[in-house]
Parts: sequence; C-alpha cells; structure tokens
Amino acid sequence: MWKHALGAFVVALALVAGAWWSLVASYESDLGTDNEVSLTVGSRSTQGTEDILATLAFQGEAEDLAWSSLEVTLDINGTTVPCGFGSQSIASVNDALFRTKLGADGQTFTATVDATDEASFTHVSLPHQRLGNETNHTLRFSSTDIFVANGVRWAFLEGVSFTDVEGIDNVDFSNNTADRLDWYEYDLSVHRITPVKGVYLFESNSMVYKVQFVSYYNENDERRYPTFLVAALQASAFPALQDPTLVSPAPCLILAGDDDVSAWNATETVRLVEHNTALRSGDEPVSVKVVFEGVEVRIVENTPTEPTD
Repeated sequence: MWKHALGAFVVALALVAGAWWSLVASYESDLGTDNEVSLTVGSRSTQGTEDILATLAFQGEAEDLAWSSLEVTLDINGTTVPCGFGSQSIASVNDALFRTKLGADGQTFTATVDATDEASFTHVSLPHQRLGNETNHTLRFSSTDIFVANGVRWAFLEGVSFTDVEGIDNVDFSNNTADRLDWYEYDLSVHRITPVKGVYLFESNSMVYKVQFVSYYNENDERRYPTFLVAALQASAFPALQDPTLVSPAPCLILAGDDDVSAWNATETVRLVEHNTALRSGDEPVSVKVVFEGVEVRIVENTPTEPTD
C-alpha cells in the first residue's frame, strides 16, 4: 500500500513541478508594446543635409509610447544612424559594469548596472552617468541590494509613471540611507524579480533626479543587471547631458507630429530628417529600427515607397 501511495506522491510532485516549470519557461515580460509601426521611406534623397528620410506612424489601435523609453535608429546602406530630438549617445564610452544610453527624447538615459558581484558593490553616479567609488556615488548595487549614498535624500512616489513626475511639490524626502531600497517584488510563481510600480526621487547637492526601475535582467535575460530610467527634474543640472564623451548631436532628427514631445501619441505621424548631415544622397536602401523599453517594435514597410521632396 505504501508503495502505491509513494508512487502517487511522486507523480503528483512531478506534475506540480512540471506545471511550475512550464510557467517559468513560458514567462513573457510586460516590457515592450503591441504597437506596429508603418514605415514609408523616401524614394530618393538629394545632396542636401535636411532631407526627410522616412515617416513613421502606428497601424490600427495603438497606445501612446513615452519618448524617454524609445530608441530609433536608421540603417542606411549598412551604416547605423541614431535618431533623436537633438542628441545621441556615444556608445564607445560604456563601461563593462555600467552601460547607459540616451533615449530618443534627448533628456532621459536608460542605464544598466552589472550587480553580479555579491561580495562588492558597483557604485554609480546619477548626475554624471558614470561609475563612482565608495566616497563619490549616488547609488550602489549588489545583486538585488540597492543602497543610497550618505548625504543623498530620497523619496518614492508609488504607482506613478515616469513621465507624470515633473516636480517635487509636496514630496517628503527621507534621510535614511542605512536600509536598502524596497525597489522590487519577487513573483514566486515564475521565479522572477519585478520592479515595483512607481518612481524614485534622489536629491544630491540640490539637484533632483527621477529614477524608474524597469527590469532586473539584461537583454540576454540574465539576472542581476538592474536597468532603470533616469532624468533630471525641473532646473536641476544634468552634467551627463553636457559631457561630450557621453553625448553628441544626433545626425538624424525626429520631428514630432504635434507639440507634445513627451510621448509618441497613438495617432501621431513623425518624420526622420537629416540633421546638418548628408546621410543619403540617392536611392540607397534604408531600414528603421524602433525599440521600446528594450524590446524591438514590429515595423511594416509601405510599398511602393513615396518621394519625400
């Protein structure tokens, strides 16, 4: 009898384990969007430096997408060209422990920290978007642990979106830097770390920066790589934006279809235009890549292409 009971228990345990593993293996991140982009490329460009290279619009039903979380790049005859509202990142300065990239809005960085070392911290300076050290940093990271540097005040605004936070009115800042930030939740059903919904504010040397954690995983789905958005608030200085080794003028300009440069609205058509640079002088092939929250957006190219002059 006991052999039958043991056998039944083993079978039941295997079924439960199989169901749990199926959930883990089939997990899909909430990042990204179901929007599809309709692309129209100009049939031919000129020798000028302000040609319209392409127009983009969402197909069918769509959601608004924050420009702070968007990356737009052109590929012209095999050469990749970033597009933005004025500035682009210089990727060559990225460090192995800290990688940062400027969003299409030209104001917001997406940063990824290598926090895989459990024995020591990776120190990061938010204002400079660089690695720091034990005596000069804003945040320090190790595995899931994130601590605020001494002398930095902070606050957490629960449930709000990154673009919603524009000021610090009625915000109560904390001086507690002894405890680690409660920045994530653990979902046992899929064995995943998920950032809590909301925005952190960090005040250092009278400058305030907003931070939203978006993931604990890198592009290869490896854990211990916290990724977050960061931008300066109000009149706060953001030295990283003035650092010529981090940022340079974008050769491809995004022209929004309305006066709202915080989000690419569902019904808005945008244009990609040469920015004081002759990127295309004839009928060279052009493709466009759009990434939202680190996930590539599906693009459907219109054919035949339409002239842009």
